[in-house]
Amino acid sequence: MSLEKNSTTRIIIFSDLHISKFSGYFHEEAFTNGIMSIAQEIRTNPETIILNLGDITDQGTIEDYNYANALIKGTFATHGVENPIIHYIPGNHDFRNIGREIWHDLYGPRHFFIDTTKTGGNLVILGIDSVEPDADSGRIGSRGRDEIFARLSSYPDEVVKILTFHHHLLPIPHTGRERSMIRDAGDVLPALWDVGVDIVIVGHRHFPNWFSISNGRRRMLLINNGTFSSHKTRGKAGHVYLSLEVSNQQVQVQFHGIDRYSIFQKLTTSTHPLKDGILTSYSLPQPSEHIVAKICHMGCIHFTEGKDFRRDIFDKGIEMVLEEKPSIIVYCGGLTNDSYEEDYNMAKRFLDTLKEKNIPVVLVPGTRDLQPFGQKLWYKQVGALNPIYDDERNHIHVFGINTGPEQNGLIGRHNLKLLEDDFDKFKDKRIFIMLMHHSCMPVPQTAFERTIKDAGDVLEFFTQHKIPLILSGLGHSAGALQVEESVFLNSGTFSSRKIRSEKRNTYNILTIYSNKVLVVEEIEIHSSKRHHLGSFRIPIPKV
Repeated sequence: MSLEKNSTTRIIIFSDLHISKFSGYFHEEAFTNGIMSIAQEIRTNPETIILNLGDITDQGTIEDYNYANALIKGTFATHGVENPIIHYIPGNHDFRNIGREIWHDLYGPRHFFIDTTKTGGNLVILGIDSVEPDADSGRIGSRGRDEIFARLSSYPDEVVKILTFHHHLLPIPHTGRERSMIRDAGDVLPALWDVGVDIVIVGHRHFPNWFSISNGRRRMLLINNGTFSSHKTRGKAGHVYLSLEVSNQQVQVQFHGIDRYSIFQKLTTSTHPLKDGILTSYSLPQPSEHIVAKICHMGCIHFTEGKDFRRDIFDKGIEMVLEEKPSIIVYCGGLTNDSYEEDYNMAKRFLDTLKEKNIPVVLVPGTRDLQPFGQKLWYKQVGALNPIYDDERNHIHVFGINTGPEQNGLIGRHNLKLLEDDFDKFKDKRIFIMLMHHSCMPVPQTAFERTIKDAGDVLEFFTQHKIPLILSGLGHSAGALQVEESVFLNSGTFSSRKIRSEKRNTYNILTIYSNKVLVVEEIEIHSSKRHHLGSFRIPIPKV
């Protein structure tokens, strides 16, 4: 199942056309120039695979559909390509105004599957529908995950597996408030790792971007296409389409600017080596024998006299944590259940006990800790809302940010500036840890609304600055994901009855070795079982 020597498969992807005579969002000049470029690609290489990832129309009306269908065919024909084979999946705009009924008449199925292994290629491509009608957000759902498994799981690792859908899987920089990611992204990611997806390509947010991500065992390339012909461009990105060239040695990704506005934030071309079909830029790191630091990462104790707090689990969990002899305990919010004074009194007794044992603890508040009047009690019983802790002996520096009392939090530009200044001081001296309650990553069993509002720009900030560890605690479900060189870790619930994992109440142990390898384990409190969440190489100074 490998390509012949020097053979390549070329793929062209364009999306977010927003064709309409009436809405005012369609940029016809960009559309014409873009189709002319793609037509030239097809004439040069007739075997090129052409994909469209949705939002062909702007309003999903019959007028938009008829106009778009005629315009696409006519413009290709004008530039020498009659009836090109284009594989389509819908976008959220296509299904507005009951547009799904018209879609079926013009384009047929809402998914496609391409298998090049039967003709000497080494890749398969699955396109699926992620649209929730009349909503900007999307969902893959259990049926979508079943289709991913059914289509892709039978192919071995030497076959490159590409998945496409319209909505984005992770937050996208320079696109404003996060509000329309697929709602079940936290559940979709594990499914993609399970079947060995290598590349995910999406549209929707009109900004070209790519991230290399890893779950600590395997690598995946996540690509967001820009807009082909909408007036709603982002910053200086302008109008673009995307090409991939897949050979038996590498995957080359390139964004193609259509007009003079296409000034990219990242390199327009990136190359990713392949070995036996597997993306090899990521190799599983092996720890050395020397441990530099051990960090206990926990959240959501939910102190209360009520039934939501598990006293027995809490007592056992604290004994287990003390046996680990951590260098530091970092706590990511949810200290109290209702932020009442009696809840805070329980928390204060716990913190005093740890203080007597000379174990440093750094805490940031969570949503529950700040409502209805918990902020004053946090100051009184715990300390700073935005704590900073430096430990020269253990080579650790922690910068905590209060992400606020709302369900989906916010870091904000001011806090990012403070974080940047602090990171610049300590990045070459300490293992730098950024601590917050909310996450900017999707968390299993939770909806995207729980991610911070400015998740896209925050994610870019973390990855560009190579901040090694970002720890969070909202959602009662543990997870580990590396984006570029930054590792994002979420903790499960320590002692609340409100569990969202079959592992029940847990905490994380982070062990950092002298060769810059991080090993993450999730510990079940009721059974003492240890689960390996991932091994990562992180950008920390030699200590």
